[in-house]
Amino acid sequence: MLAICLLGLTAAFSGCRKKQDLPPPAPATEPAPAKTAEPAPKSQADLDYEAVFALWRTPAPEGLEPKDPAFWEFQDQIMRKFAAAGRAFAEKYPADPRRYNCWVQSSFTRPWFLTGFKPEFATAPRETNLIVDAAALAAYRVEQAKLLTIVIESPDADSRQRGGAFFALLADARGVARTTGQAFDITVYRPLVDRVLATLGDERVMPVVEQYVSGLRQQSPEAAAAYEAALQSNPAIASALQVAVEKQKAEAAQAADAAKVRAAEIGSMKFTAADGRAVDVAALKGKVVLVDFWATWCGPCIAELPNVKKVYADFHDKGFEVIGITLENPGLRGKETPAEMETKLAAAKKKMLDFTVKQEMPWPQYFDGKWWKNDYAVKFGIQSIPAMFLLDKEGRIAATDARGEKLESEVKRLLGL
Repeated sequence: MLAICLLGLTAAFSGCRKKQDLPPPAPATEPAPAKTAEPAPKSQADLDYEAVFALWRTPAPEGLEPKDPAFWEFQDQIMRKFAAAGRAFAEKYPADPRRYNCWVQSSFTRPWFLTGFKPEFATAPRETNLIVDAAALAAYRVEQAKLLTIVIESPDADSRQRGGAFFALLADARGVARTTGQAFDITVYRPLVDRVLATLGDERVMPVVEQYVSGLRQQSPEAAAAYEAALQSNPAIASALQVAVEKQKAEAAQAADAAKVRAAEIGSMKFTAADGRAVDVAALKGKVVLVDFWATWCGPCIAELPNVKKVYADFHDKGFEVIGITLENPGLRGKETPAEMETKLAAAKKKMLDFTVKQEMPWPQYFDGKWWKNDYAVKFGIQSIPAMFLLDKEGRIAATDARGEKLESEVKRLLGL
């Protein structure tokens, strides 16, 4: 399962009166209780929408772990129910733009249509070792592609929805190509992109155009250059493309700077872990260290956990260490009192620590309760999780893609085994 996160900012302003405009002081009396605005009552559509996403957030029953077949069966059923509920919401409220959120999320949390488990699942509980109903999965993908296409072409979809829908469409097609051993050809989606350009014809198409150009550039730089040149005939698109180019340059520069900082400083991290342990990565020279950016709410992080635990169990006594950097979300809204903030942070910290105990994760965890603004995540330019950095015995980054089976082979190589 993938997970996608969005942030918003709000600001509140209050005015001040000049001192001479103030009325004379009143006699000391018990102040009247402040009046608070009554929240607007929620509509039935609001309640129904919340119910759909409450399904998506349904926690696994107590005792189920990612290594258990029942855990995967539970997740599969939840994803099926969420997809069905999202489609039912769209049928009931055909003019509500939130229906697009349901459809897009149903691609990122796609059901597997489980029918069983391969023998390899016992030692490697991951998606590749599931047995699925191929016909049901194919039918679901076809229906999802239709719904995502509607989102992409709909004038009332916002940029986030349109971009997310096109991303999901491409991601699923790439996944199918990878599974079947076929080459992925992004030009198959050129007619869709052209239709959106013809229908909307302004900056609203940019989330689609940018992704198409990026994919085309990977496939054929010459074709991408020719396509971008053709787009210059539309002034609105040409202007938006230039803005996108400048944004990409800035992001690339930021990513390069973050990579330099990571290379120079990740081996010298020093902090007090959430459980009180002192952590000094520099003191671990001579060992191989995995620095793992993760969170309890991150599905792909949890899916990778059994693999990390296995490698840790097999190689810890040979010199392998793991350090977790957790991007927990305490649910802060910026309006909490100091006491409320402290309570939420403490609850998020406890939830994370309880999870590590239950999942038998003995390594230390860095926690600051800042979600995506986690100090180390910001410092090292972390844009998505899981993000895993494998350090060699000198504290230098040796691998950034050591996930799945590659983690064990890389750890063995770096340990000299």
